Amino acid sequence: MITQEEIEKFLAGNDPEEHIVAIEYDWASENIFKIKEIPGKGKEIRKDTFTPFAWVGDLHGLNFYKSSKALQKEAMTKHGILIEKLETGGNERLEKGLKFIVKSLKGYRDLIQFFKEGGIDPHGETTKEYFLIPSPVEQYLFKKKKDCLRVTKNTMI
Repeated sequence: MITQEEIEKFLAGNDPEEHIVAIEYDWASENIFKIKEIPGKGKEIRKDTFTPFAWVGDLHGLNFYKSSKALQKEAMTKHGILIEKLETGGNERLEKGLKFIVKSLKGYRDLIQFFKEGGIDPHGETTKEYFLIPSPVEQYLFKKKKDCLRVTKNTMI
């Protein structure tokens, strides 16, 4: 059972960084920028890093990279792809779900291109059920454990 204290701690966030008023993703450079409004100093923009990712289901049977492990490994190297199997605890529902996290060390475009070159459009009508790909800003907030509520509160007038 999750306690009320744990819920409040989760909602309050895990990141002590203050004064963030916005997070932006620049599609051209594939960089994340934190915009801060620092009392007495004014606006500050800082570039930060993140590793783009997708939660992915089992793609066997979809002719991904012509079902060739060699072709897939070659493309993984080209696009800086890492694939990790998520913990499912043997739960049947989780085993049939999005049980992999796929990351690209080269950027968001490389992540999407990896799947497209393998013959699967992660946003395609017949294949989108195999993917959950949050926006780059959402991914940054997840991975950096940024307090979404704090960022939102600070952007309100």
